[in-house]
Amino acid sequence: MTTARAAGRLIHRSEIVERAASWLRDEVPYGQTSFHENEHGVYRADCSGFVSMAWGLPGRPEHRHGGLDTPGLTAVSTLIHAGELAVGDVVIRADGTNLTRHVVIFAGWAEEPGRYWCYEQAGGHRTRLHVIRYPYGSAPELYVSRRYLSVSDHA
Repeated sequence: MTTARAAGRLIHRSEIVERAASWLRDEVPYGQTSFHENEHGVYRADCSGFVSMAWGLPGRPEHRHGGLDTPGLTAVSTLIHAGELAVGDVVIRADGTNLTRHVVIFAGWAEEPGRYWCYEQAGGHRTRLHVIRYPYGSAPELYVSRRYLSVSDHA
């Protein structure tokens, strides 16, 4: 079994945000078969590649696919309650196919109840930071909150 420590180094929440913002700056187009390279490495330009990059998990060449897939992200994270969400955690649907799985990075609760800011890499869009309803989309019962096992709250 792969552990989070084996998959990636300890990372602070502020660094997760900095890394996520780098794709926002680069306006990365979504693509399940394309890659994006910047100062943080080479990663698949889909939602799970984006989260892999933000969490500091290995990209290419170590993971030839440019980061973990969505189910793989669950292997390096733990389930948390919505009230525990902190910047850098994720809201994820890991079951289904590559057409139904999805993950976004939690960036903070919005002023409107039940809504939150998230960094998202999704089809039809470039990387974006926007407000959505918790948990996500048209099948909210399928989404859960998770925390990367190697995240640090201390600098």
